[in-house]
Amino acid sequence: MDARPSPPVTPARTPLPTRPAPGFCLVPDDAPEPVDAPGLDARAEAWARWLRDAGLRRGDRLACAVAPGAAFAALVLAATRLGLAFAPAPPNADLEQLLDGADARLVVAPNAAGAARASPAPDGGPLASSAPVLRPASGDSTPGVAFLVQTSGSTGAPRRVALSGANVAAVLASHTAPLGLTDGAAAASVLPWHHVFGLVLELLPALLGGAALVRDRAGGRDLASLLALAGRGRGGRRVTHLHAVPHTVRLLAEHERGAAWLAGLRGGLVGGAPVDAWLARQLAATRLRVGYGQTEAAPGIALGEPGAWRAGTLGRPIGCEVRLDDDGVLAFRGPNACLGEFRDAALHRLPPDRWVRTGDLARAEPDGTYTLEGRAADSFKLENGRYVAALTVERVVLARWPHLTDALLSTPDGRSLVLAVSAADPRALLPNADDVAPLLGPLARRPLQVKRVAAGAWVRTAKGELDRRFPLGRPDADGG
Repeated sequence: MDARPSPPVTPARTPLPTRPAPGFCLVPDDAPEPVDAPGLDARAEAWARWLRDAGLRRGDRLACAVAPGAAFAALVLAATRLGLAFAPAPPNADLEQLLDGADARLVVAPNAAGAARASPAPDGGPLASSAPVLRPASGDSTPGVAFLVQTSGSTGAPRRVALSGANVAAVLASHTAPLGLTDGAAAASVLPWHHVFGLVLELLPALLGGAALVRDRAGGRDLASLLALAGRGRGGRRVTHLHAVPHTVRLLAEHERGAAWLAGLRGGLVGGAPVDAWLARQLAATRLRVGYGQTEAAPGIALGEPGAWRAGTLGRPIGCEVRLDDDGVLAFRGPNACLGEFRDAALHRLPPDRWVRTGDLARAEPDGTYTLEGRAADSFKLENGRYVAALTVERVVLARWPHLTDALLSTPDGRSLVLAVSAADPRALLPNADDVAPLLGPLARRPLQVKRVAAGAWVRTAKGELDRRFPLGRPDADGG
């Protein structure tokens, strides 16, 4: 077991925001006028009064299925003021499942009608109507919980993680200054706020620091929409920062104007998935930094320095301790470690001083940073019981042949291996099995095939990673 010295962990002193800092401004994608700090504060106070009058009390759970915007931000502030456990979900969430899963007394969602449901007004405040009928909670109240945030489910069935105010405050204390979302900064807001990455590392720091958030109407999924923000933003705000997943950054880096925009940004964060060698080379010419964490870490574990990039880099531990367990899995402990899980209408607490295994395989570098070697879940087992760290092999292949854009290693029968690859130029020559075999170490004697997959035929997860359930892309696609 390898425990490297980590930065000292000090008690968090950054409180959760209950009011927006004076310079805060939200430029929504669905409203003609920006919402300034006084305007958002007025909406938050209106929600706080409305929720209090409805009968919600400290420790009650409030669910929210509202898109990023004034209503969402105001509800976060109102919930913090009242001591409610805030349970965000995607705008298209099944409201009945959301109410049951979070054991919430009320859900706020667009066009919601019926018991235990409420809708925001067009300006983001509460509708001026009679108080709703609250749903009786099945379990006990949870006064120590600030957020009930659902995991992405990328390593299994999604779970609802309970974060305390101290968990989130610890990450804000360690991350807010490096992120630079202060008065005068304006971030292109592309992240979903119902996910812990967007909530804790974009929305809350901007509320605390007084930055502007310029919302992208396509949520970082459309290049044309991103380029419309490049260099100028909306509402008179020039964008200076970007927090995004690698898929969004890749869309920009592959376009000349998008790459120039990335290079001109003052700062930003790329996280949520590993970065490959090609994208790392593009990011080395920017002030963007890597961020690594998990929902269970609220979500901060490590940060990189601006422009310090290599394939799979995780950065340097910040605000917590880390170690490598005997099997190579990265673990952390500290004030960012979640309270526990919320399931079956109850909070299942975990020891606060525990080591939390991330499920990510990593290696420690001489400079104190860490590099992702793959996920334990990305490994597969051969018929002889041997585990293959597929992502490690894929990284070596992509580094050896930079013209390749993607690589995915799999086994169809537990004995032989198939390496599926794609290149930006469909006419580009691919490495053959004899070329690849020397890179496989003990696996070199296994039967190996190299197959081409068309760039557009891959099946990707919501984070933009290759979906390992489809090792040769879409079943109906012609890989060539």
